[in-house]
This record gives sequence, structure tokens and C-alpha cells, in this order.
Amino acid sequence: MKKLVKSAVVFASLVFIGTSATMITEKASAASIDPVQKVDGQATYIPKGVRDGTATEEHDGFEDGTNSVLQQVPLLRATTGYPDVNAYIKSNKFSTAKIEKQLKSQFPKFNYRNGYGKPEGIVIHETANNSSTITGEINYMSTNYNNAFVHAFVDKSRIIQIHPTENGVWGAGQYANARFIQVELVRSKTFDEFARSINNYAYYAAYLLDQYNLPVDSAHSDGKGTVWSHDAVTRYLGGTTHTDPVAYFNQWGYNFNNFVSLINEKYKAMQVNYEKIEYDKAITAYSRVKTATGNSVWTKPNKTEGAKLVNPLSSYSGKNLRIIREAKTSGGT
Repeated sequence: MKKLVKSAVVFASLVFIGTSATMITEKASAASIDPVQKVDGQATYIPKGVRDGTATEEHDGFEDGTNSVLQQVPLLRATTGYPDVNAYIKSNKFSTAKIEKQLKSQFPKFNYRNGYGKPEGIVIHETANNSSTITGEINYMSTNYNNAFVHAFVDKSRIIQIHPTENGVWGAGQYANARFIQVELVRSKTFDEFARSINNYAYYAAYLLDQYNLPVDSAHSDGKGTVWSHDAVTRYLGGTTHTDPVAYFNQWGYNFNNFVSLINEKYKAMQVNYEKIEYDKAITAYSRVKTATGNSVWTKPNKTEGAKLVNPLSSYSGKNLRIIREAKTSGGT
């Protein structure tokens, strides 16, 4: 098969992977893991700099503007005279930035607590630096990753992913690091720039939740859900003392509930109607996974009812696969 497309099914030890014809393959080996994964227990999720005693979570060089536990900022719009951010975004019909990938090979790779490619949600960060830029933040993190690193950065015009979301990161204390994708928002200098950055941020958060078949569920007020502020991690999970992005949002007359509402709107816009399986038959064929970018393994053909993400197809790269089933949906074979 020359081209792999999004679609897959797992039955016991068999994996259903879509190609130009949807197919089932033999079980693939586990994803390769960086040696840091061998650290005993929860220590895996503690930054190397903290384990080595060269840094602390509170003083790691990142988000230092919010490095102490503060009284929670009330979730009320500040009386600043700024327009409603979400309404401003809609009225201006802002487009969203394309997702760029600048993956850093030097970053350590380790699984989430539930395994490779199985995040439980997303942590919303902001950089707490009024003068930084997205490239400056990435350059700094690329050198100081032993203290902390995240999956991506967002600003008014760009979304840049720097680490595979299939792996964990060191961004919000050991308990959040074991569970969540983590993304930083770069600060803006004007209201318009802030609104544009929030539009990109909400889109990217919705994209990630949709990619991993996770619902939009705020954890900010109860410590339960898929969308976490760093502040909520501090209050409900621990292992960190940061309170972002609450105060920064409030500066622009915005709050976390507003942000989750915008994520939800964008998430709903991404949902698709279920496709029907028109046939599902036994075949015998062989293939080797060479190109897997943007493709995934699902419990059923992608976009059919009940389909759930199993793993990104990249976890099977270089594997020889025996194809034993082919399926056709209303969207194609």
C-alpha cells in the first residue's frame, strides 16, 4: 500500500490501520522510550534539573512572574473598558494560524502515566514575560529544557509545536506532567494582539482535544476535567505553585470560563457526521509503515460511530505489517 490514511481498528492483539484500503495488522512493538523513562516511579515526571538539585519548580527560569501561590483572581471581567474578547474575535472573523512543527530532538521522551499517546487533557500556561517573543521563548527552552519544557507555544500569529504530544513534558509539576499536554501563551502588548492570540490558543486546544478524542471539560473550578489552568493544577493536584494564566487573562477583561467557552465553540465546529461502514472483508496483504505523519490508529475506522484513538501511526513506523482486513466507509476506502 503506497499511502496511509486516517483509520484503524484494534481487536485483541491485532491493530486495524487504514491505508488506501482500511486494514488490520499484527500487534506492533511499544514506542521507543528515552532512558529517562527508566527512572523509578513518579520521578520520571520531575525535571532533571530539579532531581539534580540545580533548579526548583518555583525557580526554573520559566513563568517566574507567577512563581508563588497567590489568592485566586475572581473569575469576573475586569472593569478595564476592554471589549468582550470572544465577541471581538467573532465580529472580526479572525482566521487561525497554521500549526508549525519545530520538534526538538534534544528533549527527553517519556510516556504519560497511561502510556504513549494517551494524554488526559491539556494545561493552559502563559509565559509571564511582557517582553518575550515566541522565538525567544522557544530558543531559551531549547537550551534550558532540563529545568522545564512544554509541547508548544502560541502567540498572535503563530502556533509552534516543539515536542510530540504523544509524549509527556516537564511543565507543571510531576502530577500534571504525568497526565497532560502543555502549551504556553506568549504575552501580547495590545488588546487586538491578545484577542488574536486567544483565538489561536482556543483553536489549538480544541484541535488537541479532538485529536485525542477528549471532551471539553473545564477543571478550573473543581479539579476534574480535560482543560486545566496551571492555577488549577496548583490548587488541586499540587507539585507546583504557579497561578497562570488567571491574572494575565484578567488584565484584558477575560477569564478562564470565557476561554473554555471559546474552546468549546471551536471544538464543536471540528466535529463531523459519522460515516457508515459499507463493507468489511478479510484479505491478505503485506505492507511496511514508512510515512505516518498525521495518521492514527483507531478502534474502528476513523469518523465512524464509536471510533476511539488508540495510538498515532508513527508508533508503528518501520514495522512490517500483515494486513488481514479491508473496509470501506461512506467517505471512501
